[in-house]
Amino acid sequence: MKIWKITTSACFLIFLSGCIAVSTESQINYGLNHYKMGLYSHAIPPLVTAADSLEKITPTDPRLVDVLIALGEMAQSDKRKDLADGFFTRALKAAESLKPQDERLLRNSLVHLGSFYLFERPSDALQILARAEEISRTYDDQVLHAIDLDNLGIAYRGTKNYPRSSALSLQALAIINSITTGKLVTRTKGVILHNLGYTEMLFEHYKEAETHFKESLLVLRSDPKNVESWRVKTVLNSYAKLLRSTGRIQEATEFENQSGANVH
Repeated sequence: MKIWKITTSACFLIFLSGCIAVSTESQINYGLNHYKMGLYSHAIPPLVTAADSLEKITPTDPRLVDVLIALGEMAQSDKRKDLADGFFTRALKAAESLKPQDERLLRNSLVHLGSFYLFERPSDALQILARAEEISRTYDDQVLHAIDLDNLGIAYRGTKNYPRSSALSLQALAIINSITTGKLVTRTKGVILHNLGYTEMLFEHYKEAETHFKESLLVLRSDPKNVESWRVKTVLNSYAKLLRSTGRIQEATEFENQSGANVH
């Protein structure tokens, strides 16, 4: 997006009706609302300006963390990894500087930066996500703890410590299986099962991997209202990869067709 070229010292927000001066408060509200609606081109300019203003004038404003995380997610969506890294790092720094400490904001900033590093810098991700897991371990809402354990397992998988990765995902699965209600329970369980299957596949435990992939598909497909279709497609593609690696080409092709993947 060319929108990222906006000067961060700009003090005007462009609306369809023209340019009007706005306060940092208005920039934050306008930017975050449009970010939540997925209207990134409208959200980025005011949030960039708001982030600069908060960092210079009121760096201990807790809203700075949410603003920087939103900017990081939008930069990541736009494949601007350089900008995303900077925004997520700044978000963590802002969260760490809050007095008294806000555990929700600190965990969120750790999860976003750690997840960003998962596949390219797994060793760094491991250290960051371990801090997030320590925080969520004390939460009443253990769904978040299960998510953090599973993320930590993925980080260990990136360092090729497959036994530790599987152990953490199994621990996460045990937690989520103990929870019977909640909007995120089904989706989280399906994701954990997929990640556990993927680790077992890399560990060449193909039978166990296939079992987890099958279970993941059943779980995710059972709740289409709360599970995005791309998550199901991810499992289908992973399952197809497993089938191809074990010589079951026809079955793999069927799963790829279901996911819409063009793999031959």
